[in-house]
Amino acid sequence: CSTCRDPCFYRCVEEECFGAGMFCSSCIVESHSRLPLHWIERWNGQFFEASSLRSLGLRVQLGHGPRSRCINPKQAHSDDFAVIHVNGIHSVAVNFCGCPGAEEHYVQLLRSMWYPATLKNPQTATTFSCLRQFQNLNCLGKLPVYDYYKALEIMTQNRQREVPKDRYRVLLRVIFQWRHLKMLKRAGRCHAQSGIDGTARGECAMDCPACPQPEKNLPDNWKEAGPEFAFLYTLFIAIDANFRLRNRVVSNEHRSPILGDGFAYIVPSSPYKEHIKQHVDQEDMSSCSGFQAMFLANSRNVQGLRVSGMAGICCARHRVWRPSGLGDLQKGERYCNVDFVFWCTIQDEEYLCIVISYDISCQWSRNFWQRMSTLTSDFKFQFTRSGVRFMVPKFHLRAHQPDCHTRFNFDYAPGCGETHGEVIEEGWAQSNKAAAQTKEMGPGTRAQTLDDIFGFHNFRNIVGLDKVLAKRLVSAAKEFDQHYRDFKQFDNGLERSIGRKQLNEWDKLIRTWEKDHDAECPYEEQKGMLQSYKRLFRVELDYDIQAVLATSFPPVLIYRTHSTRSLELFITTNKYLTPTQHLELQKKRSNLLKRITQFRTLQRLLMPGLADVLSPADMRWINDPDISHPEKIPLFLPSSCGTASARSRACIGDLPGIEAKLRRSEAYDALEGIRDGLRVRTMSARFKLRNITGQVESGRAGGILRQIDIKIHSRKIRYRLARAALSRLWGPGDWEKDLKELKDEDEYLIEEGIVSRVRGESRRTLSWIWYDIKDDSEFQDAIRVEWCKAQARMLRWREEVLLFCEELRRMVAYMAWRATWWKGRKVGEHGMRVTASNDETAVSHDMEEALNAYATQQSEFARVRGLDIQLKWKDLIEHAKGVVARQQNLQTLNIDLELLGAKDEGYEEMWQAEDSL
Repeated sequence: CSTCRDPCFYRCVEEECFGAGMFCSSCIVESHSRLPLHWIERWNGQFFEASSLRSLGLRVQLGHGPRSRCINPKQAHSDDFAVIHVNGIHSVAVNFCGCPGAEEHYVQLLRSMWYPATLKNPQTATTFSCLRQFQNLNCLGKLPVYDYYKALEIMTQNRQREVPKDRYRVLLRVIFQWRHLKMLKRAGRCHAQSGIDGTARGECAMDCPACPQPEKNLPDNWKEAGPEFAFLYTLFIAIDANFRLRNRVVSNEHRSPILGDGFAYIVPSSPYKEHIKQHVDQEDMSSCSGFQAMFLANSRNVQGLRVSGMAGICCARHRVWRPSGLGDLQKGERYCNVDFVFWCTIQDEEYLCIVISYDISCQWSRNFWQRMSTLTSDFKFQFTRSGVRFMVPKFHLRAHQPDCHTRFNFDYAPGCGETHGEVIEEGWAQSNKAAAQTKEMGPGTRAQTLDDIFGFHNFRNIVGLDKVLAKRLVSAAKEFDQHYRDFKQFDNGLERSIGRKQLNEWDKLIRTWEKDHDAECPYEEQKGMLQSYKRLFRVELDYDIQAVLATSFPPVLIYRTHSTRSLELFITTNKYLTPTQHLELQKKRSNLLKRITQFRTLQRLLMPGLADVLSPADMRWINDPDISHPEKIPLFLPSSCGTASARSRACIGDLPGIEAKLRRSEAYDALEGIRDGLRVRTMSARFKLRNITGQVESGRAGGILRQIDIKIHSRKIRYRLARAALSRLWGPGDWEKDLKELKDEDEYLIEEGIVSRVRGESRRTLSWIWYDIKDDSEFQDAIRVEWCKAQARMLRWREEVLLFCEELRRMVAYMAWRATWWKGRKVGEHGMRVTASNDETAVSHDMEEALNAYATQQSEFARVRGLDIQLKWKDLIEHAKGVVARQQNLQTLNIDLELLGAKDEGYEEMWQAEDSL
């Protein structure tokens, strides 16, 4: 033996006994007197066989410390005590303390962190470690109790070579109680003088620290906020139904009672059932033909089900489930269910405004106030009609009828920022993993399990919420800056073209529509408007150019270049030529060669010094060109000369200036040609989509669209070449404000459907090619829509930045309030327990110390958390506000990426942050 040097036959196989070696029977029992739940093995001369500490005489004495001895030990009932631990199910010899003044047996077990299965004569206990482990595995991985117990049973069988006695139902009961007690402990209910009975509805649920919480994280004068900043104190909530969290008609409330009914996330069952009884025959159907979720839900078979799903409410910006924000559905998604859950979660709350995101808001909002007025007096609604706004989540909105696309659109709702309303779907994705296990549970066990899972989800979400908000703030500040610049350029271009008065009229139209959605919508084109596309720019030559036209050189110069590009495009787009096309190609080449010959004659007269500035290789193209491929012959225009000095030596008069003016007009003309082509392509694509069916007809229509694309591409090349020539002739200058570099991504029409598929409406940036228009009444309708949308995008991102700044501030304020709240839970504080002997709720001095220690610990956690958030993100908040305020000479803010390291779990959009903002 490594301790007493006697013959050794035993060893411990647990990792906690690291490097322990071999022991004799007495030494291994002595070393494990405080570790009775370890597995040991015995060497039988040939191999290690299973053994146990109990078989070697180890007895666990409860009620005494390690160096004290009990003078009156009491054996457990039938001396067969089972302990469920993380490494298996153990049979342990337990002695309770029977000394005078000894505590009850269940208390002795609890002080040893063994949770007893019963209060009287307990024979089974579960370790706190086991319960904590299962709670985390169940809430995070949705591991059922049965699977967890089976794993422990298999581990025990592998060690002991025998199946332990069944303790599955015992574990179910213990876990049921454990969840309930942990929920009450975390809510501080054991500190309150009113005890468990005094727990208010939803009091045990975790609040969202970033949402507005009156008297918790809002300024004292928040009710007096002006119209410009009132949106900062708006509550955003998301409503949805989930038809996977079903429950079969198994067990009943007598066999599976609900502990803490309505204490956390699920609404109180009794008033909820009474409300549902008044609407037994109610049926709901969607009013949007394109959205049939409710119809499908109502048509499902609900036979044998106690619950067909759940209606849930969470905050629409942070994915935190609301207190009393979950309720069972009996048959589909009916008004009565959603109404009750909604009123239950906002009852007694006070806000300036509530924005509701619901995938069927278009239907649910109808008769909303009438249904509200019919509720019982316990659920009176204190908000006015202007205090509640209904929206449809962005992803769901496309499935609705066109009338819903603006009325219920977050993008056009002032004060909503970039809220998308889809976060509740992400929340359901987490809870749906528990659907299989909760489907077969009794009502009490199911309610307790779901409350625990939703509470765990909130906790994990809140822990990293400040980092997630900071990530989004970085992204939002960048997006706002980009959209602000884009809108200002667009706005300035329109002001030059149509005047500020017209833009003010459009802005007035927006304000009118925001107050009354029945007014003309500024975000929709007028129905029946026919678009006629005129050329916005013509080639306009001044008298200097007119004087040179007699020589025919300038128009020939541009025409020959265009002819060359047309032939190159013909060859590129027709790789496999038919005999007829071959003949056509030969004719085109012959005609082009003849025109180039004519051009060379004029070129010798107007560019007599060209030979002095060209290299010998370039001169071969003039003296001995490849006549078989005339499209490859360079023309050597004034802009082809490398420098201004070379152009002056090669050309006579102001020939480079003439080419520059022609190139500018050509660029404008090509740009308008691109716009025309984009309009035609969009209208043709719409016509094909709505009217063309069948493979043959679709193929023909596709050919037409291809020809349109070829024309657009040709004009794009023409513009780029003209701009490149201007760049060589004029160099950098003011002309680049209107003739910018044309990228492939700039080539789209003012139609949200084209770009939104790629980036989304909120992240669209307007192509500069639409910045400048003339007086075209038919086209101005489309421009007006895009101007309104561009302004809305800019304003929504501005609001998003301010909302994130406010949400981070609210988290700091909430943590400070939470720290003070926990301090107020100490014994002797108002409404808390006392130590006076004449009070039935009085606690002992030991219990007073324990309660105060826990309250102090939680208070310190909250205080430190608030200070940490404030310290980390104070500079970022100030910088983001500076971006919104358009401060001049704003310094670059360096951000440590490790501070933004938390993942936004479940969030569809991956927020990226760079080193600096």
